[in-house]
Amino acid sequence: MSVGLKSSKLSSTPPKHGGDLAYWQRKVGDDALTWLDLSSACNREPWPIPEIAPALWMDLPDQVNLLEEAERYFGRRPTAIGAGSQHIIESLPPMLLASQSSALLNETKTVFVPRIGYQEHAFAWKKWGFDIAYYDTLDELLGQKWAVAVVIQPNNPTGEIASHHILSRLIAHAEQQGANIVVDEAFVDACPELSLLNSKQGKSLSESLFILRSVGKFFGLAGARVGFVFCATKWQAAIKNLLGPWPVATPSLHLVTLAFADKAWQSKALQGLNVRQAAFVERVMPKFNTIFDSQDSVTNPLFVTWFLESEEYAKQVFDMLHQVGVHTRLGEGWIRVALPALNEMDALNSALIRLLKTAGGRELV
Repeated sequence: MSVGLKSSKLSSTPPKHGGDLAYWQRKVGDDALTWLDLSSACNREPWPIPEIAPALWMDLPDQVNLLEEAERYFGRRPTAIGAGSQHIIESLPPMLLASQSSALLNETKTVFVPRIGYQEHAFAWKKWGFDIAYYDTLDELLGQKWAVAVVIQPNNPTGEIASHHILSRLIAHAEQQGANIVVDEAFVDACPELSLLNSKQGKSLSESLFILRSVGKFFGLAGARVGFVFCATKWQAAIKNLLGPWPVATPSLHLVTLAFADKAWQSKALQGLNVRQAAFVERVMPKFNTIFDSQDSVTNPLFVTWFLESEEYAKQVFDMLHQVGVHTRLGEGWIRVALPALNEMDALNSALIRLLKTAGGRELV
């Protein structure tokens, strides 16, 4: 069977996402209008949006200014800009399909993705007829044959961090078998030392490697829909042609250019995340541990994820939190909580205390 876009694949149910408060407000009604939305792991203290000149809405997009500022921010000029990293995730399967021989694809059409991670990766490759396989640890990939491997660095929601050593081995393994590796660094801006771009400065990128970056998480600009891909020059024309001439609106290009240039805010934001995380761990986390009946958790600069005893229990606790006006991200046996803003910490703390006092909660010890 040839690999290609199938109508049956297009009718598949898309993955669910956090940041879906509007859906719940439509479903629940007025009671949800005042919920504290911690379902999206975007920075709750985002880069402040300045006034936007009306002329920006009338000019066709020109990416040059953002590309230049992005080169200063990342230390390397992006290969292309898309409407969020999601746009690039959607474009990679057809691009690689067009570049590979049918014989190679028939031999290796497996795409490895993390068992728990951003589900749009698997969904995008599946739509184009690739076989999806799941891994639990990156070491497993070194002994496997695959067309593509996806690494999320750091992983959302597990918080798993890949060392540069294992990533280098995976890139070499991809090169040896004519495969590709996609490293999604959407959350890396809050811990920039983890970025592959740092270790690759001054070096050409492997033709097997694609690095994705986004401004939705650390900068809190998910609505701007701006993402970047870094890859070998071999792919530049193909990826740009797939993304199209004007993938990002002029106001978004302008705002992200300003955000990348705002070094003072970036430094303050990194310090602020540390302060907020310390406050959350000390004041709020013990209450969540009690409510979730679990201390099996992972802490990231932008979120904390708890792994619970079952999917049924996770759903039960998710609904309990709604009763006190706290909206979180529900997964298959896990719940992710975005790091609140400092001015949200008291309200969250009070809500959790109310829940612990109800019949459905547990006594705080």
